Amino acid sequence: MPSPADCEPSVPDAIPRFEPPYDWEAIDAAVREWGAVVVGRLVGRDLCVRVNEEVDGWLEQHEGGPRRPNSGTPAYDTFLGFRTIRLQRVTTRFPIARGLITHDPILAWARRSLAPLCRRILLSSADIIQIGPRETPQYLHRDSDAWWPELLRQEHPVNVLAIVALTPFTAENGATRVALGSHRWPPGRRPGAGTLRSAIMDQGDVLLFRGDVFHGGGGNSTPDRHRRGCVLSYCVGWLRQLENGTLASPPIVAADLPPELTELLGYAVHDATQVGGGIVGVFDNQDPRGLLEREPLGRPR
Repeated sequence: MPSPADCEPSVPDAIPRFEPPYDWEAIDAAVREWGAVVVGRLVGRDLCVRVNEEVDGWLEQHEGGPRRPNSGTPAYDTFLGFRTIRLQRVTTRFPIARGLITHDPILAWARRSLAPLCRRILLSSADIIQIGPRETPQYLHRDSDAWWPELLRQEHPVNVLAIVALTPFTAENGATRVALGSHRWPPGRRPGAGTLRSAIMDQGDVLLFRGDVFHGGGGNSTPDRHRRGCVLSYCVGWLRQLENGTLASPPIVAADLPPELTELLGYAVHDATQVGGGIVGVFDNQDPRGLLEREPLGRPR
Protein backbone atom coordinates (compact mmCIF):
# COMPACT_ATOMS: atom_id res chain seq x y z
CA MET A 1 0.00 0.00 0.00
CA PRO A 2 1.35 3.48 -0.82
CA SER A 3 1.94 5.80 2.14
CA PRO A 4 -0.03 9.07 2.46
CA ALA A 5 3.14 10.93 1.46
CA ASP A 6 3.28 8.93 -1.79
CA CYS A 7 -0.22 10.12 -2.65
CA GLU A 8 0.61 13.81 -2.24
CA PRO A 9 1.13 16.03 -5.31
CA SER A 10 4.77 16.46 -6.22
CA VAL A 11 6.38 19.48 -4.60
CA PRO A 12 7.25 22.30 -7.03
CA ASP A 13 10.93 22.91 -7.73
CA ALA A 14 10.58 26.41 -6.24
CA ILE A 15 8.16 28.37 -4.10
CA PRO A 16 5.39 29.55 -6.45
CA ARG A 17 6.23 33.07 -7.61
CA PHE A 18 3.96 35.83 -8.90
CA GLU A 19 4.88 39.05 -10.69
CA PRO A 20 2.80 42.14 -11.50
CA PRO A 21 0.08 42.53 -12.56
CA TYR A 22 -0.94 40.37 -9.61
CA ASP A 23 -3.65 37.75 -9.84
CA TRP A 24 -4.68 37.65 -6.19
CA GLU A 25 -7.16 34.82 -6.70
CA ALA A 26 -4.31 32.70 -8.06
CA ILE A 27 -2.02 33.84 -5.22
CA ASP A 28 -4.61 32.88 -2.60
CA ALA A 29 -5.16 29.52 -4.28
CA ALA A 30 -1.42 28.81 -4.32
CA VAL A 31 -1.16 29.60 -0.60
CA ARG A 32 -4.06 27.24 0.10
CA GLU A 33 -2.35 24.50 -1.93
CA TRP A 34 1.31 24.91 -0.96
CA GLY A 35 1.19 27.16 2.09
CA ALA A 36 3.55 29.81 0.69
CA VAL A 37 4.22 32.07 -2.29
CA VAL A 38 6.71 34.76 -3.27
CA VAL A 39 5.19 37.95 -4.64
CA GLY A 40 7.77 39.85 -6.63
CA ARG A 41 8.19 43.64 -6.36
CA LEU A 42 5.22 43.97 -4.03
CA VAL A 43 6.87 46.65 -1.84
CA GLY A 44 8.47 49.66 -3.47
CA ARG A 45 12.26 49.90 -3.37
CA ASP A 46 12.03 53.44 -2.00
CA LEU A 47 10.15 52.27 1.10
CA CYS A 48 12.68 49.47 1.62
CA VAL A 49 15.57 51.91 1.35
CA ARG A 50 14.01 54.27 3.87
CA VAL A 51 13.34 51.44 6.34
CA ASN A 52 16.95 50.30 5.97
CA GLU A 53 18.16 53.82 6.68
CA GLU A 54 16.11 53.87 9.90
CA VAL A 55 17.42 50.48 10.97
CA ASP A 56 21.03 51.37 10.10
CA GLY A 57 20.73 54.59 12.07
CA TRP A 58 19.31 52.80 15.09
CA LEU A 59 22.02 50.12 15.01
CA GLU A 60 24.72 52.77 14.73
CA GLN A 61 23.27 54.72 17.64
CA HIS A 62 23.02 51.57 19.75
CA GLU A 63 26.46 50.21 18.81
CA GLY A 64 25.15 47.49 16.55
CA GLY A 65 22.12 46.57 18.66
CA PRO A 66 21.58 43.39 20.67
CA ARG A 67 24.21 40.77 19.88
CA ARG A 68 23.24 37.74 21.94
CA PRO A 69 19.71 36.59 22.79
CA ASN A 70 18.78 36.44 26.45
CA SER A 71 15.29 34.97 26.63
CA GLY A 72 15.97 33.02 29.81
CA THR A 73 15.61 29.71 27.93
CA PRO A 74 18.82 28.32 26.36
CA ALA A 75 16.93 26.32 23.72
CA TYR A 76 15.04 29.42 22.62
CA ASP A 77 18.24 31.48 22.54
CA THR A 78 19.70 28.93 20.12
CA PHE A 79 16.52 29.15 18.04
CA LEU A 80 16.88 32.94 17.85
CA GLY A 81 20.49 32.65 16.67
CA PHE A 82 23.77 33.95 18.06
CA ARG A 83 24.76 35.80 14.88
CA THR A 84 21.32 37.18 14.15
CA ILE A 85 19.97 40.61 15.14
CA ARG A 86 16.26 40.67 15.98
CA LEU A 87 14.51 43.95 16.68
CA GLN A 88 10.94 44.28 17.90
CA ARG A 89 8.93 47.38 18.93
CA VAL A 90 9.00 48.23 15.24
CA THR A 91 6.13 50.73 15.39
CA THR A 92 7.97 52.76 18.04
CA ARG A 93 11.58 52.40 16.88
CA PHE A 94 11.10 52.66 13.13
CA PRO A 95 8.23 54.97 12.09
CA ILE A 96 8.81 54.41 8.36
CA ALA A 97 8.33 50.67 8.86
CA ARG A 98 4.73 51.28 9.89
CA GLY A 99 4.09 51.51 6.17
CA LEU A 100 5.03 47.84 5.85
CA ILE A 101 2.62 46.75 8.60
CA THR A 102 -0.32 48.53 6.95
CA HIS A 103 0.83 47.94 3.35
CA ASP A 104 -2.49 47.66 1.50
CA PRO A 105 -1.94 44.42 -0.50
CA ILE A 106 -0.22 42.64 2.42
CA LEU A 107 -2.89 43.64 4.92
CA ALA A 108 -5.72 42.79 2.52
CA TRP A 109 -4.20 39.32 1.94
CA ALA A 110 -3.86 38.74 5.70
CA ARG A 111 -7.48 39.76 6.28
CA ARG A 112 -8.76 37.48 3.51
CA SER A 113 -6.70 34.57 4.79
CA LEU A 114 -7.93 34.90 8.38
CA ALA A 115 -11.52 35.98 7.66
CA PRO A 116 -13.05 32.47 8.00
CA LEU A 117 -12.12 32.41 11.71
CA CYS A 118 -12.49 35.99 12.91
CA ARG A 119 -14.12 39.38 12.53
CA ARG A 120 -10.94 41.44 13.04
CA ILE A 121 -7.25 40.61 12.85
CA LEU A 122 -4.28 41.63 15.01
CA LEU A 123 -0.62 42.23 14.39
CA SER A 124 0.83 39.29 16.28
CA SER A 125 4.41 40.53 15.94
CA ALA A 126 6.69 42.64 13.78
CA ASP A 127 10.43 42.01 13.69
CA ILE A 128 13.43 43.26 11.81
CA ILE A 129 15.60 40.14 11.41
CA GLN A 130 19.17 40.42 10.18
CA ILE A 131 21.00 37.11 9.70
CA GLY A 132 24.71 37.72 10.01
CA PRO A 133 27.68 36.02 8.35
CA ARG A 134 28.39 32.44 9.46
CA GLU A 135 25.01 32.02 11.15
CA THR A 136 23.78 28.42 11.30
CA PRO A 137 20.40 27.34 9.85
CA GLN A 138 17.44 28.00 12.11
CA TYR A 139 15.41 25.14 13.57
CA LEU A 140 12.44 24.44 11.31
CA HIS A 141 9.21 25.36 13.05
CA ARG A 142 5.59 26.40 12.71
CA ASP A 143 4.70 29.82 14.11
CA SER A 144 1.21 28.60 14.99
CA ASP A 145 2.77 26.17 17.48
CA ALA A 146 3.39 29.15 19.78
CA TRP A 147 -0.24 28.70 20.84
CA TRP A 148 -1.88 25.27 21.19
CA PRO A 149 -0.55 23.18 18.31
CA GLU A 150 -3.10 20.48 17.63
CA LEU A 151 -6.15 22.50 18.63
CA LEU A 152 -5.39 25.27 16.16
CA ARG A 153 -4.16 23.21 13.18
CA GLN A 154 -7.09 23.02 10.78
CA GLU A 155 -8.28 23.94 7.30
CA HIS A 156 -8.03 27.68 7.88
CA PRO A 157 -4.96 29.26 9.48
CA VAL A 158 -5.07 31.20 12.74
CA ASN A 159 -2.05 33.26 11.70
CA VAL A 160 -0.26 34.21 8.50
CA LEU A 161 3.06 35.90 7.85
CA ALA A 162 4.70 38.21 5.36
CA ILE A 163 8.49 38.51 5.12
CA VAL A 164 9.54 41.64 3.25
CA ALA A 165 13.02 41.36 1.75
CA LEU A 166 14.87 44.54 2.76
CA THR A 167 18.04 43.13 1.18
CA PRO A 168 18.37 40.30 -1.35
CA PHE A 169 17.67 36.81 -0.01
CA THR A 170 20.01 34.16 -1.46
CA ALA A 171 20.72 30.53 -0.70
CA GLU A 172 24.14 31.63 0.57
CA ASN A 173 23.11 34.46 2.91
CA GLY A 174 20.23 32.79 4.75
CA ALA A 175 17.09 32.86 2.60
CA THR A 176 14.07 31.52 4.48
CA ARG A 177 13.42 27.82 3.84
CA VAL A 178 9.83 26.57 3.55
CA ALA A 179 8.45 23.03 3.58
CA LEU A 180 5.83 23.35 0.87
CA GLY A 181 2.52 21.67 1.67
CA SER A 182 3.41 21.01 5.31
CA HIS A 183 0.21 22.66 6.57
CA ARG A 184 -1.59 19.48 5.45
CA TRP A 185 0.78 17.01 7.10
CA PRO A 186 -0.36 14.69 9.89
CA PRO A 187 0.89 15.32 13.46
CA GLY A 188 4.44 14.20 14.05
CA ARG A 189 5.71 14.45 10.50
CA ARG A 190 8.89 16.49 10.13
CA PRO A 191 10.30 18.15 7.00
CA GLY A 192 12.69 16.26 4.77
CA ALA A 193 15.19 17.83 2.41
CA GLY A 194 12.96 17.02 -0.56
CA THR A 195 10.19 19.35 0.62
CA LEU A 196 12.35 22.39 1.51
CA ARG A 197 12.53 25.32 -0.88
CA SER A 198 14.43 28.58 -0.34
CA ALA A 199 12.69 31.93 -0.74
CA ILE A 200 15.10 33.58 -3.18
CA MET A 201 14.08 37.23 -3.29
CA ASP A 202 15.23 40.65 -4.41
CA GLN A 203 14.68 43.77 -2.35
CA GLY A 204 10.94 44.51 -2.21
CA ASP A 205 9.83 40.93 -2.87
CA VAL A 206 7.58 39.41 -0.20
CA LEU A 207 7.18 35.84 1.06
CA LEU A 208 3.57 35.20 2.08
CA PHE A 209 2.80 32.03 4.03
CA ARG A 210 0.56 30.33 6.56
CA GLY A 211 1.77 30.13 10.14
CA ASP A 212 1.19 26.36 10.20
CA VAL A 213 3.80 25.75 7.50
CA PHE A 214 7.25 24.53 8.56
CA HIS A 215 9.88 27.16 7.82
CA GLY A 216 13.10 28.64 9.18
CA GLY A 217 15.91 31.00 8.36
CA GLY A 218 18.69 29.51 6.29
CA GLY A 219 22.34 29.39 7.24
CA ASN A 220 24.52 32.31 6.15
CA SER A 221 27.68 30.85 4.64
CA THR A 222 29.06 34.22 3.49
CA PRO A 223 32.01 35.82 5.29
CA ASP A 224 30.76 39.40 5.20
CA ARG A 225 27.14 39.78 4.01
CA HIS A 226 23.99 39.97 6.11
CA ARG A 227 20.44 39.20 5.08
CA ARG A 228 17.77 41.57 6.41
CA GLY A 229 14.00 41.28 6.31
CA CYS A 230 10.92 42.59 8.09
CA VAL A 231 8.76 39.73 9.37
CA LEU A 232 5.10 40.61 9.88
CA SER A 233 2.85 38.11 11.64
CA TYR A 234 -0.93 38.59 11.74
CA CYS A 235 -3.34 36.50 13.81
CA VAL A 236 -7.07 36.17 14.32
CA GLY A 237 -8.39 38.93 16.56
CA TRP A 238 -9.36 36.69 19.47
CA LEU A 239 -5.91 35.16 19.91
CA ARG A 240 -3.18 36.50 22.19
CA GLN A 241 -0.38 38.18 20.23
CA LEU A 242 3.22 36.93 20.28
CA GLU A 243 4.41 40.49 20.88
CA ASN A 244 2.35 42.54 23.31
CA GLY A 245 1.23 45.34 21.01
CA THR A 246 -0.12 47.67 23.67
CA LEU A 247 3.21 47.58 25.52
CA ALA A 248 5.31 47.82 22.34
CA SER A 249 3.28 50.95 21.49
CA PRO A 250 1.84 52.26 24.77
CA PRO A 251 -1.09 54.71 24.73
CA ILE A 252 1.09 57.83 24.64
CA VAL A 253 2.67 56.48 21.42
CA ALA A 254 -0.47 54.89 19.97
CA ALA A 255 -2.43 58.13 20.29
CA ASP A 256 -0.45 59.51 17.33
CA LEU A 257 -0.80 56.41 15.16
CA PRO A 258 -3.42 55.86 12.44
CA PRO A 259 -6.58 54.07 13.66
CA GLU A 260 -5.93 51.12 11.33
CA LEU A 261 -2.57 50.53 12.99
CA THR A 262 -3.81 50.95 16.57
CA GLU A 263 -6.54 48.36 15.90
CA LEU A 264 -3.88 45.93 14.67
CA LEU A 265 -1.87 46.53 17.85
CA GLY A 266 -4.83 45.61 20.08
CA TYR A 267 -6.56 48.92 20.79
CA ALA A 268 -9.91 47.54 19.64
CA VAL A 269 -12.30 44.80 20.66
CA HIS A 270 -12.92 41.62 18.71
CA ASP A 271 -16.70 41.62 18.34
CA ALA A 272 -18.25 38.30 17.34
CA THR A 273 -21.77 39.11 18.54
CA GLN A 274 -23.10 39.19 14.98
CA VAL A 275 -22.21 35.51 14.56
CA GLY A 276 -23.47 34.40 17.96
CA GLY A 277 -20.23 34.99 19.88
CA GLY A 278 -19.05 37.57 22.35
CA ILE A 279 -16.53 40.36 22.77
CA VAL A 280 -12.91 40.11 23.89
CA GLY A 281 -10.33 42.82 24.49
CA VAL A 282 -12.41 45.30 26.48
CA PHE A 283 -10.95 47.93 28.82
CA ASP A 284 -13.24 48.96 31.69
CA ASN A 285 -16.03 47.21 29.74
CA GLN A 286 -15.43 49.62 26.87
CA ASP A 287 -13.76 49.57 23.48
CA PRO A 288 -10.07 50.36 24.23
CA ARG A 289 -9.94 52.79 21.34
CA GLY A 290 -11.55 55.24 23.73
CA LEU A 291 -8.44 55.07 25.92
CA LEU A 292 -6.49 56.93 23.27
CA GLU A 293 -8.95 59.83 23.42
CA ARG A 294 -8.74 60.42 27.16
CA GLU A 295 -6.85 63.27 28.80
CA PRO A 296 -4.37 62.67 30.26
CA LEU A 297 -3.62 59.47 28.39
CA GLY A 298 -3.87 56.21 30.25
CA ARG A 299 -5.66 57.56 33.36
CA PRO A 300 -9.20 56.33 34.08
CA ARG A 301 -11.96 58.85 34.43
